[in-house]
Amino acid sequence: MREMFPITAQSSTASTGGNPSRPDFAMREKEPSGLLVLDKPEGMTSSTLVTRVKRLLGLRKAGHCGTLDPFATGVLLVCVNQATRFAEQLTGQTKVYRFTARLGIETDTLDRTGTVVRTRDDVVPSERELLEAVRLHEGTQVQEVPRYAAVKVQGKRLYELARKGIDVELPRREVHIHRFDLISYRYPEVVLETKCSKGTYVRQLAADLGRRLGCGAHVMHLRRLACGPFGLERASSLEQMHDGASDGSWLAKLVPMADALSHLPALTIEDGQVLSRLRYGQLDADWEAEHSGRFSRRVGPVRIVTADGRLAALWWPWPESEHQRRLRVFQL
Repeated sequence: MREMFPITAQSSTASTGGNPSRPDFAMREKEPSGLLVLDKPEGMTSSTLVTRVKRLLGLRKAGHCGTLDPFATGVLLVCVNQATRFAEQLTGQTKVYRFTARLGIETDTLDRTGTVVRTRDDVVPSERELLEAVRLHEGTQVQEVPRYAAVKVQGKRLYELARKGIDVELPRREVHIHRFDLISYRYPEVVLETKCSKGTYVRQLAADLGRRLGCGAHVMHLRRLACGPFGLERASSLEQMHDGASDGSWLAKLVPMADALSHLPALTIEDGQVLSRLRYGQLDADWEAEHSGRFSRRVGPVRIVTADGRLAALWWPWPESEHQRRLRVFQL
């Protein structure tokens, strides 16, 4: 559990972290804000699911934190209303996937939706060979971005260039495979599970494993089991959201904003005057000087929460640049 430091310091000298006249600080009618953990169905894009949920629940704003391919299923985090303002704090969390790879066949998209480009049935890896290959993929590595990906190169999406037959040098990025486990194996299908860093392409991981084994591979089924601390046990289906929309019971599924950011360190406000000033985007200069020293310069934002656990603001005690915003205030 993160240590919580009560705010008790008071001073008449304040530094402004925002402008009360801006829309960020405008008072709005009370609206539900927080995080929805959804179980994305197969055959639907992440954006389509968000749009449907937004309309179904009558939300003003909604956005997902990390795309899942249309053929994939599983955990999709959706920020609701005010929570969309900290979505970037959730995209960098580790992910857990379980997937089925088909050995002996490679496709251009590295999954079952693509066109077969190569087959090989003369190499049948043993379970021991498979285990050894899996272990070699753990740790930090540089991974090539798949040709059919949404990453932009020369101002165009890679998949757009691929569909036009335009060859470009594929980007490479550093990723970390925290664990890579063999769940079951019956040739030609192998079920694997991995916990990996942001930006890891499971399709590429499967393809690289197939190449290491000498037989090639592609992903047949892919399911995200968790994103950060949020797993399938907390996820709701589109049908459950539909059922909960009529009587408002969907609100019980909404993770409070402060809890959604539980991976960030926190300070608790106990002083009413400090909280009152904070609502107008102001932080006491003496208070900042006192509390900023509690955090490493490598720490990003800190949650400032009320005594009853509500998220009041995000505060950057050590901004990366002089132009970075240091305070983001939320309506209570």
